[in-house]
Amino acid sequence: MVVCNSTTVGYGDLSPETGIGRIIACVLMLIGIGLIGSLTSSITSFFINGETKHKCDSEKVDMVLTLYEKLSDEEKQLFVTCIEKPKNSSNVQS
Repeated sequence: MVVCNSTTVGYGDLSPETGIGRIIACVLMLIGIGLIGSLTSSITSFFINGETKHKCDSEKVDMVLTLYEKLSDEEKQLFVTCIEKPKNSSNVQS
């Protein structure tokens, strides 16, 4: 009876009568609470951490900057041209 109250499943017209049935019902009620709690925490985590996934990782930025410094002047110019190309092509499309 205490498990029914804590899980808020109510009393209803049908209830287990045997000891094993009551144990199974209690286990199922607790598993249900666990599943709802996991689902709720996953959804909350998705919304809280959704914005931070798009931020740059500082180690990756450091690696790219280190590699960029090793490029020759011609390679640096080509790199800049390749980066600016998508920006210019997106402005042309209507």
